[in-house]
Amino acid sequence: MESRRIDLKSVAQKLHSTRIKCGKSINNCAEAIGASNHHYKKIESGEIQPTLPELETLTAFLNISLFEIITDQEKSLTNPDISSSAHLLEIRDSVIGTLLQIEREKKNISLKETSELCAIPRSRLKSYESGSMGIPLDDLLKLANFLSIDIDIFLDMNSPIGIWQQDQQKILSLLTLSTELQDFVCSPDNKPYLELAQALKSLQPKDMETIVNAIQLIQQNLAPKQNTENQ
Repeated sequence: MESRRIDLKSVAQKLHSTRIKCGKSINNCAEAIGASNHHYKKIESGEIQPTLPELETLTAFLNISLFEIITDQEKSLTNPDISSSAHLLEIRDSVIGTLLQIEREKKNISLKETSELCAIPRSRLKSYESGSMGIPLDDLLKLANFLSIDIDIFLDMNSPIGIWQQDQQKILSLLTLSTELQDFVCSPDNKPYLELAQALKSLQPKDMETIVNAIQLIQQNLAPKQNTENQ
């Protein structure tokens, strides 16, 4: 799978323009991620990078896809309930830190080596892996590249925010199709054809060969009947 390209330079700018468009204040966004106004101002100015959980929460709060912020994609859905976002942020930081530790230990790389090659203090790495400190996006990308892992493994897939983000991505993927294909996929009348395509995709090559042979046999049996009717 091709690794996702993330444009760190545009994150702050897009967060700022989206916040203004949504009519949200700096205080609103700071509260959404359980941070101070000073901390959020630094994120929006580009002085510091947000953590992935912070960015996931902010994009949901601003009713915009995470992927629109970090890539060139666009469009959105209704944002989910983020009333418990502060607790979710803590859980997500812990999950991401654990995943990093697992990947690092799986490759038999020490904290010392990781610290030296990634230019991240060892004490900070320990805090990242323990989940006691959120990982700024630039450090997360640096560590993911160093460990040769796809950034997608850190994405939230299960919480209301994560499910919302996935729904956003499905819509964005649909919008990359031609107008004709979009119309075909969205038409209820074509549901049986889509289900057939899904079933065919799950078949093994051996099964496909059987189906092709069956179709050829049917065509052979129909040909004499058609010739007789024409006579």
